[in-house]
Amino acid sequence: MNQKKMRRWTTAALGAAALGVATLGVTPSDADAQQPRVRTGENPDYHVIRDGDTIWDLSGFYYGDSFEWPRLWSYNPHITNPHWIYPGDILYLRAMAGETTAGDGVAQQQRGLTQDDSATEQPMGLYLPLGGMITTEELESVGRIIGSPKAAHMLVEHDTVWVDFGENAYREDERESLDDDEIMAMQDTDVSVGDRFAIVRLEGPLEDADGEHRGDKYIVLGSLVITEISERENVAKTALIDQSWREIERGDILVPYERQLKLVQPRQAEQDLVAHIVDSLDPGFAFGPQQYVFIDRGAEDGVRVGNRFFIFQRFEGLDRFGSDAPPEIPWQRVGQVLVLDVREQHSIAVITRSNREVIIGDRLEMYAGH
Repeated sequence: MNQKKMRRWTTAALGAAALGVATLGVTPSDADAQQPRVRTGENPDYHVIRDGDTIWDLSGFYYGDSFEWPRLWSYNPHITNPHWIYPGDILYLRAMAGETTAGDGVAQQQRGLTQDDSATEQPMGLYLPLGGMITTEELESVGRIIGSPKAAHMLVEHDTVWVDFGENAYREDERESLDDDEIMAMQDTDVSVGDRFAIVRLEGPLEDADGEHRGDKYIVLGSLVITEISERENVAKTALIDQSWREIERGDILVPYERQLKLVQPRQAEQDLVAHIVDSLDPGFAFGPQQYVFIDRGAEDGVRVGNRFFIFQRFEGLDRFGSDAPPEIPWQRVGQVLVLDVREQHSIAVITRSNREVIIGDRLEMYAGH
């Protein structure tokens, strides 16, 4: 296992700001004297949330007035509660573009779009689990599952496990059997009974066709709650797995809990964009509706949560599935994906419709105004 520091998933609260200055314990005159640091110049399109950020503070920094936080929140429908934002998430600072026609003088009919599509194929707002991510940033881990009383390799919901944190995240016998580069660095953290942690697994690096490193793929497996802490030193803590979406194993990593369900609502694209499917959440060769795929475009490219890409393939009906078609064969639209989470250079999307198997490498197209 490659050594990786896993970025700490922490929560940053909006605090009592939304309740008014009286709740903050600050008078209006005091508030004027404590104006937050304000950004000068034009704001970027988005902000990557860092540890300690709040929507209140960011509104003051980017807009010059912390009481503009409802405006900032309105640009980010994927944030269901403004009190809870997470390092690494994308916070958009501008409103989405208004209704426009497809750009570059290309008719919607030429692109496979019709008015009927826009009226009938727009999905409603959905609560969808995140499931995983591809990120170029290193994540900070805090602990590991080091054992379980269950006589099985695979662990699931309602199973009891033993966990530990920081320097104690590896048992002594594990440290003796592992090389130094196989031991992940763990961040020290205070743990109490009732604390919940997410269980994740590093699947490995993602490389492009030229062998260049594009990021690391993480899978979210479930969560656990600390149920017992021994008064004796060097004794592992007891926990109960309260959610499991995949099989969990000894050695899986713990990070502070992040909400899994995200409200995803369709959002009009601000530009035309071409992307490609570069990986999938589940192993396999071909995929269909309700399965997750990773795409090679992110916030740096203007992708937002709720954007929709159409899936295109080029194939001749008698050719072997997945083989390259001759250049004379036209592109055909075979499905659609909905973006549910955006990182700086990658996004994860769910296949909402397909009339043919979707494969890694498929072309995706997003159109301004759709």
